[in-house]
Amino acid sequence: MLNDLQKDLLTELVNVYVGQAANMLSEMVSQKIALSIPEVELISISDVDPFDQRFNIFFSEGHLITSSLKFGHEFNGKAILMFPADQAKILVNTCLGEMITENDVDAKSLMDTDLDVLKEISNVILNAIIGEFGNFLELRLEYALPEIELIFISQADKTTFLQNEVHVLILHTSFLLAETNVKGVIVIALSMNSISTLLSKIDALLENAHG
Repeated sequence: MLNDLQKDLLTELVNVYVGQAANMLSEMVSQKIALSIPEVELISISDVDPFDQRFNIFFSEGHLITSSLKFGHEFNGKAILMFPADQAKILVNTCLGEMITENDVDAKSLMDTDLDVLKEISNVILNAIIGEFGNFLELRLEYALPEIELIFISQADKTTFLQNEVHVLILHTSFLLAETNVKGVIVIALSMNSISTLLSKIDALLENAHG
């Protein structure tokens, strides 16, 4: 749904937004965190290819940590930050200065305190991204605190937690802190009106930039 110019501009914008979030997270945990979005996709859920490795998180059986934030008014949808449970645990422990490897974690090792840390992390990231989208579009947004869940995806459940969403922005994320590289996904489900609003603004910027 995005042409190359739209995709490049949107990726550039989102990286600015997550860069601001990374700076806030760095101050929060007193260590340098780099957060990048190497690629942005605007797709229909029905078009997600289960054999495309970029979308493994949607099709891999196991435990996921999801933190979702609903936003509305003139630009509306839902933003979801998603990690496999082992990656989420590694991120929390690294932020707390406790080293851990993937072989040491499973879903049962996640405690309420871990979920609290993840909620704070997702609150910073999702609020930064959605808030900056509102500023970019010059629209007022309304949103609440993120809701965090530990869910299990079975063979039969794959992608069903997004079954009510039609079109989504998928932001492939990479957290770099200490010697740890944690990968997750940010999914932003948007209404068709919101997608049209976003693309119209992007096209206007591109037109001005290229005359």
